[in-house]
Amino acid sequence: MNLMVMLGMSVCVFCLFYGIPGLWSNIGIYIDPNSFVLVLGGTFGAAIISTSPKDFVSILKIVSGYMYMKRKKIDNYQTVQKLVQIAEEANRGGKESVLEMGKGYGDGFLDRALTLMGSGLENEFVAIALETDILEEKKRHMRIIAMVRAMGSFAPMFGMMGTVMGVMQVLQNVTDIDAVVGGMGLALLTTMYGLIISTLYFIPITNKLKYLNDQDGLTKEIIMEGTIAIMNNQIPLMVEKKLMAYLSTADKSKKKDK
Repeated sequence: MNLMVMLGMSVCVFCLFYGIPGLWSNIGIYIDPNSFVLVLGGTFGAAIISTSPKDFVSILKIVSGYMYMKRKKIDNYQTVQKLVQIAEEANRGGKESVLEMGKGYGDGFLDRALTLMGSGLENEFVAIALETDILEEKKRHMRIIAMVRAMGSFAPMFGMMGTVMGVMQVLQNVTDIDAVVGGMGLALLTTMYGLIISTLYFIPITNKLKYLNDQDGLTKEIIMEGTIAIMNNQIPLMVEKKLMAYLSTADKSKKKDK
């Protein structure tokens, strides 16, 4: 799983145990499998209703951490340097000599861009095709992100539902005050689980996914602009200067350090 995700969750868990005195010594009273199943199972059930089978599989990969382990992180500075190398090779041996240089790089977008470049199609058509690829992928990602965010709102709702049902059961027998107090505590656990699952996982994961989507979109824009520049026979220096404008100050400083 992503290092920042693990670090952030560790900090949240530490703050929970440190901020609530006696939590560790009395942790047993906060554990109730039935309440946990109600909240988490209800959240996933609502997600199943709300989405398609294919999107739900993607959601499972995300929330289980599989997506973070599989994802190939691409540094934008390295992407610029890769495109400069491709431009240099294209100047030496022609565009046909660079068609294989994108294989195995990232998620395959560079390979698709170079394949389009070698197809003999007009530059304008290639630019439109690559831009459409980027926009459609962003739409797919945003659909998944919206669903994960919705799950962050489902969890507290199911928690509140469990609390209401628990209170109704408690009020059926108000003669035993000890049973009432114990039952109220158990009923409130579902609300606690809903809040923890929502604020500790689903909502932060949504923000993380939005950040990763923006980063992937930027990387693909760099590849698209670099490919079009190479198709227009721009020299490697021009390609580099043009693409470096997409980078942050920290990324640009990498060039100065070398």
